[in-house]
Amino acid sequence: YQRRVRGSSGINAEYGDRSLHLIMMTRSLLLLLGILLLSDAYLYSFTAKVANRGRAGTSGDVYMTVIGTKGNLSVGKVSKKELKKGKTGRFSVYGKKNIGEIRCVRLSTTSKNSLLLDVVTVRPEYGVESYYYNTKGVILNGDPRRHSGVASLQMCKQGEEHYYITTRTSTESRSQTNKIHLRMRLTGALGTTTTGIINNEGRNDFKRGEDDTFVVPGMKMVGKIRCIELFAEGSDKWKFDYIEVHCDNYRAAYTFHNNRNIWISNDSREGEDVYKLC
Repeated sequence: YQRRVRGSSGINAEYGDRSLHLIMMTRSLLLLLGILLLSDAYLYSFTAKVANRGRAGTSGDVYMTVIGTKGNLSVGKVSKKELKKGKTGRFSVYGKKNIGEIRCVRLSTTSKNSLLLDVVTVRPEYGVESYYYNTKGVILNGDPRRHSGVASLQMCKQGEEHYYITTRTSTESRSQTNKIHLRMRLTGALGTTTTGIINNEGRNDFKRGEDDTFVVPGMKMVGKIRCIELFAEGSDKWKFDYIEVHCDNYRAAYTFHNNRNIWISNDSREGEDVYKLC
């Protein structure tokens, strides 16, 4: 009886070793299969920055398509946790083919919840990050009864230039703001280009009497800057003394002074929501 017990234990031990070996081989084969399947896939990494005002975030379903020079990539449904108000969501997907240079990203929804994006970035594997700004502040909303949004929004690449924008807020009383939600259009000899919301994350910009510098990548190089145009989407008011703009190709700054002492605000009782300086 004792010999049979010991024999049984030996058989169980041998069976256990074989089972463990089989499990390890299966895992190795699955890992190898995954590597082979992904060897012809292309990784695309995204960020989606949601505006920090109103009901900018959404709890509805939002779908994304990436448009390239060699085809399109269907990203599918973007996770709701990546589209929170004032936050920058990050996610990645694999594509089965190289879609070439990425020209635009298109977002769509059938949800009644609104989404206000500021900028989406895309970085292909082994490539450089590109920027796609919501230059007109268009709201994504799939409710056909609403007139303040669209069910499909396409944001396209403008260029690869970095612009550096410095603002000097006036020392006048109540000239500061943290809710102006300002965009800027630059017009030069070679065309126009428009920023997203200019903002330094984690910093309180536009304080009275202080300078703020904003770095805006992914813009079109417009040559010698002739005019700037300010667009205020916040109801808070702001007064500036001057704005300086330069880019990597033109290091000398172009300066625009607020000689008319204009206040900027989305509220017509407090200032101008659109103001052009040349």
